[in-house]
Amino acid sequence: MPASKNPINSPKKQIIFYLLILLGVIFWLTVGFFFGKLSTKQIISWFLYTNPVLDYDVSSSIMDNKNVNLEQDLQEYLEVKKWKNKTTHISVYFRNLNNWNRFGINEKEEFSPASLMKLPLLISYYKLFEENPDILKEKLLYIPDPEEQKITQNIKPEKTLSPYQKYNIKELLDRMILYSDNRSSILLENSIDFELYKKSFTDIGINFPEFKDGMFENNINIVEYASFFRVLYNASYLNRSDSEYILDLLSNTSFLKWLTRWVPDNIVVSHKFWERVIDWEKQLHDCWIVYYPNHPYILCVMTRGRDWEVLKNIITDVSQKIYNEVDLQYNKK
Repeated sequence: MPASKNPINSPKKQIIFYLLILLGVIFWLTVGFFFGKLSTKQIISWFLYTNPVLDYDVSSSIMDNKNVNLEQDLQEYLEVKKWKNKTTHISVYFRNLNNWNRFGINEKEEFSPASLMKLPLLISYYKLFEENPDILKEKLLYIPDPEEQKITQNIKPEKTLSPYQKYNIKELLDRMILYSDNRSSILLENSIDFELYKKSFTDIGINFPEFKDGMFENNINIVEYASFFRVLYNASYLNRSDSEYILDLLSNTSFLKWLTRWVPDNIVVSHKFWERVIDWEKQLHDCWIVYYPNHPYILCVMTRGRDWEVLKNIITDVSQKIYNEVDLQYNKK
């Protein structure tokens, strides 16, 4: 039988063929990096972070195994922690993003939003960006603000702004989230229409926190804060591209490692932490979307007490307990 006339039948032509494929892949990756707002993870999976499903079949259990009672187990653990460590308040909120089932412990307890305000501020600017695509290119001059002296950061940002330098809004927003930089957030707050800023709260059904003596008081609860992650995951407030970008940004924060050391490197976590001191009382909080394969979930933990290390350990313990239970339920290996 005569040989096939396949045009890539010869070794030489096969090499050329595969080289062309490789060059094509490199070309499209380059286009993604230089002309889009996409990270490597997003190029591989265009919609890694969002899932705008409009309806859910809500079942009676948080997990697939109805015998698991996460709320009761955590309640007992937290009571012991409060008694032993003189921790004044601990709140926990968990939401299964496959069926929207949830539970909360002390979920009505109010805390200071503090650095929480950076996330709705970011969302507010991207809402403006949908109407004015040039806004992120605008430059703002950083002049030291006296208000900065009122805010003490126990966890210092890795990078901050240099006085009397100009930065474009896109860079300020990135710095504000990646490094939790207060200089960036104060400059951005002073440059936005405050009514538009408040609208990012009221549009999703949350009252805007009130000021007292230039500071936010204890006036937001854990369920309200989790709502910002919910609308980003749903892409129900911003368009899907911008929701993806924000969640990707939150997955690259410089504070991720010590708060999520229990999560394997191959699992993406988008999160925002914040801290605050009011008189003698310290507050440390964190909120995540943990993208466990096929079973993502929201988890928020808010704490108040006297010792930073105690608060940090409680957050990591609770989050690890939740992750271990999810892994036990869904790991099919």
